[in-house]
Amino acid sequence: MADGIELARAASIAALATEGVYSMGRGRYVAAATYEGSEKVSGVVVTPEDLEIHIVARYPLPRPIPEIAENIRERVAPEAGGRKTMVVVDDLEVADDESL
Repeated sequence: MADGIELARAASIAALATEGVYSMGRGRYVAAATYEGSEKVSGVVVTPEDLEIHIVARYPLPRPIPEIAENIRERVAPEAGGRKTMVVVDDLEVADDESL
């Protein structure tokens, strides 16, 4: 089980390795990040009870967003230490040759 910045790093790596994730999100109104000392992990908020992972999904989607989110949760679960894990889709990155 990881904690704090180590968990944030592990969650970011797991999210970015998931098919359909373009990048880490920044949060909507408040920066989504975990800080420790001079280190910052963007897109992941770690609290004692929760783990919040913010992503930007790639469009067209390879599969439905709930499946992408569940895959991220499964990848992070061993490190999360029982924390409630939420995946937040902050935005979509649309390929140049696609339109919504």
